Amino acid sequence: MMVKTRFSPPVIVFLFLTSLSGIHTVTSQEDYQEGYVITLKNDTLYGTVSDRKLGPFGGIHEKVKLKGKGLKKRFAPKKIRGYRKGGTTYRTMFLDGEYEFMRVETEGQVSHYVYELQEQGEEMIIDVDYFAKGNSSDLVRVTQGIFGIKRKRMIAFFSDCPPLVEKIKNKEFKYAFELVAFYNEWKKNPKTS
Repeated sequence: MMVKTRFSPPVIVFLFLTSLSGIHTVTSQEDYQEGYVITLKNDTLYGTVSDRKLGPFGGIHEKVKLKGKGLKKRFAPKKIRGYRKGGTTYRTMFLDGEYEFMRVETEGQVSHYVYELQEQGEEMIIDVDYFAKGNSSDLVRVTQGIFGIKRKRMIAFFSDCPPLVEKIKNKEFKYAFELVAFYNEWKKNPKTS
């Protein structure tokens, strides 16, 4: 025998709202991790750092938050040189006319930075790869979405490394990190191909 349970409309609304508020508090939490912020004066401020809120109601912050030793501050990209959160380092870079935080993947003869792009209202974060050569702050975009590496642009960018140019032409590399690793190793020992 099956027992049917009937809830009145106010009870259903109460249960629905209660369930939503529980989800919101669990999935939309600030992501603070040990780290530091480097000011424009090269002072290092240690504490816990947050650059995003987790969950469907979260996202990447426009300003980095720092808490520690009675300190609670927010920093816009143009106000600091960079920051570290957990095991990840971010640098302030000039990109498309604005200062932005960019994740550091590799620094060397060619440095690899990633701009984390999140459309408003979207949960997904898209990584956009950029390279910079030597001490230059000029960023060159490496990939074009699902189309992969911008081969013509990378051939011009790495024109001083003929073995890498050949590999790019032959489509031997699919990812930005492969190009950087090959180039930086080649610069250490140019006879290696």
